[in-house]
Amino acid sequence: MDDNAAQAASREERRRRAAEQEQRAMSGLESIMHGGNLVEESMKISNEFTDAQTGRLSAWFRRLLGR
Repeated sequence: MDDNAAQAASREERRRRAAEQEQRAMSGLESIMHGGNLVEESMKISNEFTDAQTGRLSAWFRRLLGR
């Protein structure tokens, strides 16, 4: 796979993940609007974001340190 194809695939994967994250957030907001637990739904969204960012940071450190 050449660089352009790899970059396009990477962009498409990011778009797919962003769309999935947006859908989960909208689902959580809809649940809250229909009487769902505000704290629980907020924590789900927050924890998902934190887990994703922690994973990205960990991967960056592994690449940086060559592990």
